[in-house]
Parts: sequence; C-alpha cells; structure tokens
Amino acid sequence: MKCKQPCIFLDINLFNWFIIQKRILTFLLASCVSFISINVMALTCSDNLTKNTVESNNYIFQIIDYIDSPIKDIKQEIRISTTKLGSDSDDVSSMTAKHTLTYDSNGLITQSHYDLYSEKNIRIYSEHLQKNKSGWENIIEDVEDKTNSIIQFSTDEQGKIVVSQQTKKAADFVFIETDNYLYDTNNCLINKNVQWQLKEINENGQYTRTEQKGGSTYTFEYQNQQLSKVLYQFSNNMKNESDFSYQYDNEHHRLISIDSSYLSAGKEAAHYTTKFLTFNEKNDWLTVTKVKNNQYGKQTTVTRELTYY
Repeated sequence: MKCKQPCIFLDINLFNWFIIQKRILTFLLASCVSFISINVMALTCSDNLTKNTVESNNYIFQIIDYIDSPIKDIKQEIRISTTKLGSDSDDVSSMTAKHTLTYDSNGLITQSHYDLYSEKNIRIYSEHLQKNKSGWENIIEDVEDKTNSIIQFSTDEQGKIVVSQQTKKAADFVFIETDNYLYDTNNCLINKNVQWQLKEINENGQYTRTEQKGGSTYTFEYQNQQLSKVLYQFSNNMKNESDFSYQYDNEHHRLISIDSSYLSAGKEAAHYTTKFLTFNEKNDWLTVTKVKNNQYGKQTTVTRELTYY
C-alpha cells in the first residue's frame, strides 16, 4: 500500500493502552509505514546556499515521494505512479496516484496536488499544497481513515522552512504534531525534531482526559553532496536508520539507480531498488521503477510528463 504521510512513532510503553484503542492504533501504525522513508532520494547538499534551500524545502513538502526533484527550468510536472501487487495474472491488484507539481523559476514547489486511487478508481487519499501569506499550507483528506489534516509550514527570512504544524481530526481523536527543522551553514537540512500529542474526544466532540505525548529526532548525513543516511531516535530510546547509495551514468552525467535500506535495531528490515529507465534530451528522468525486496510481484512504475519555462 502507498505510504500516506510522515509518521509519529509510538513510545513502546504506550502500546498496551493503544491496543484497546483499535481505531486510533490503526491510524498511527498505518502512518508509521511511511516513517521508514525509503522513498527519500537524491536530496543534495552542495556549496550553493540557494539551491540547498530549494532542495530542503521540496524534500519537506514531498517527504512521502521525493525522487530527484528539479532545481531549475521545469515549470510543471505530472507524475503517474502505478503499483501492482501480485504476480499471478488471476490475482493482480493495483493502486494509482496522480501527482501534479508546479515550480517557480528557481525550482521551488509553489503548488502540489496528489490523489491516490484504488484499483476500482475510487479516490482514497488526497493532498493539496499551496502557498499562503505565512508560508505554505497542505490540506490532507484520508477517505479510508476518515480523517482530515492541515499542515502549516513557516519559513525564516531566508525562505527555509523552520517549523511545520499539523492538526489531524477524526471522529474520536485530535492529533497535533509540531516539527522543527535545523540547517547547517550551507542551508543543508541536518535535523528534524518532532513533538506530538494525541487527544481523545467523545461523541459530543469534547476532549476527554485521555491524552498521550511523544517525540522523535531525525538526523540527516551527506556524502559526496548527497543524502547518505538518516538516523532516527525515538522517545522510547529506539534507534533506527536508513542508508542510501547511488549509481551514475558518467558518460551522460545522470543518476541511474538508487539503493535504499532501512535498518531496525541494527538489522535490515527493508531494501528498495529504484531504477531510472528513460530520460529526455535535458537528462531529466521520464520513467522510474521501484521494487522492494521480499515482496515479489510488487512493483511501482512512475511516469513523468514535464513542461519547461
């Protein structure tokens, strides 16, 4: 299933309480699938401060599906992602996502619209990001979980996103998350600190006394000007990491594949291979496939249509 949004990882000592709150637990654990962030790719950290700001902001906007976003020249792109599950012709299901992105002349996202559809062409999830007076706002509707969310992004005087605040509402709870982002002197994203709280509400929409809180920290490390590792530290002292390696076509000066691994408690829990298959005359990728190990028959194919300035 397609990852939907950034996760808040549960403190282990809350598990017994949440196990009887099945509706809330399902929501939180479903979100945690995307926390692995295996699809985070090609985030760069160069000596160009303006470029690094654009890269970091675009990564934060697209933490779900970051694949080598442009820095210049591209005005708009439309990505169609199709994920097929199953290898037998009689037992194949699929999910399709349409993602439309608009950029300014520096390559910064100004608007993004994402819709996820089931195999019956029923929309089950959507996001709409747009710029506002204080920064950016992302409106999320999860039809499956019956939740609605708003994320507000605030920037500093240089245009870097420094805080994002999310409020998610359901029939029986309200979830609030605040993320703070830190950068180095080159405006490269190096840390993300998360604080969250979950408040249960009754049938009248009033808060009960049930409230839980937690937090986590992400640390981003770079090698050869590209993201090489993400370290995760959770409230319960659990430590995990994601590692990334890249292969290039030196003759054509372009990235052709990415391997990404997620390690939980020091053991590999998932490994993904992403291959860039086709390019245009500007060396921008047009087709990508993503495969996860040990999930035979599951493959995501992404096609990309580009409009330039």
